Amino acid sequence: MRIWLGVALGMVCSNSALAGVQTASASQIALAFDVELAGPPSDAWKHVVDIAVWWSSEHTYSGQARNLSLDVRPGGCWCESWAGGGVEHARVLMAIPGKALRVEGGFGPLQGMSVKATMTFTLKPAADPSKTQLHVVYLVNGAAESKLDGLAAPVDGVLATQFGRLAALK
Repeated sequence: MRIWLGVALGMVCSNSALAGVQTASASQIALAFDVELAGPPSDAWKHVVDIAVWWSSEHTYSGQARNLSLDVRPGGCWCESWAGGGVEHARVLMAIPGKALRVEGGFGPLQGMSVKATMTFTLKPAADPSKTQLHVVYLVNGAAESKLDGLAAPVDGVLATQFGRLAALK
């Protein structure tokens, strides 16, 4: 599985606006990221929901980000499909175009654990009208036996890489 290969490299991201780990304990991880996206919220939204463009192929099961799709409606799937397999990474809980997206799902190794994981994307106009502020919060909760504190840094690193790639889109 290629999902978490190269995590150490993914932990380095040049976008200084990224925040990272807010809380980490055996039973909880709270991550938060702030990035500036090109365009007003309506344009930035199009980038956020086009995950096949900004998600890294290194962090997919198939090795190809082009196999990712996001059905942007409540109940919609953040899925990956390829000849011979497929995976549901997350399920859409809320979609308000240009404003907010919330998905529920454990990415990478979290998927195989008994955890509840929710990621919320909030878009707001930036001071510069040609830009959008994106705030992302990823909350993961599970039993203390999950030892989530040991996964906080790797998960943070992978997500920081993804959101850095999203922020780089023009």
